[in-house]
Amino acid sequence: MREQSRKSSRSVAFCALMAALGAVIMTAGGLIPVATYCSPMIAGVLLLPVMSELGDRWAWMTWAVTAALALLLSVDREAAFLYCFLGYYPILRPYLDAVKPKAARFLLKLVFFALTLGAMYALLLWVFQLSSLLEDFSGFSFWMNALFFAALVAVMMIYDVALARLHLFWLVRLRPRFKLPKKQ
Repeated sequence: MREQSRKSSRSVAFCALMAALGAVIMTAGGLIPVATYCSPMIAGVLLLPVMSELGDRWAWMTWAVTAALALLLSVDREAAFLYCFLGYYPILRPYLDAVKPKAARFLLKLVFFALTLGAMYALLLWVFQLSSLLEDFSGFSFWMNALFFAALVAVMMIYDVALARLHLFWLVRLRPRFKLPKKQ
């Protein structure tokens, strides 16, 4: 019983540490304008160790806590919403990678990113009506906005490839250096 309590305490502490670090990255990302798109991706990478060491359930809880903290503390609302809408992608990625023809997997990920980003920006523009975002998008033509959206989807596809390599880096190089709690 005592060993189980110790494992659970370590798991909670590890997830809390990752959630706090993710919240710091999201909050600091609001200070640098370019970090609007970088900080949610970097905070999402922090879910990889949680997922590989403790499992999906712990990773989902870590994502939820980080998303709530980002919404409460982050100055950059667009980055916070980007994390809420796509920060869980490292958890979802192994399930999407199980789709078998490679072309279908690529198309599924492309559609997923396009629909998720489209829903996020629709929510931000038409429901929450963020004035800074409205000014940014109204200052450009339809084609420039479409090009921006396509570029953002392309960046998310590159992020997908980077996640695979970062997860491998975690498993091969970094994991042996830490004493982490095992999956429950």
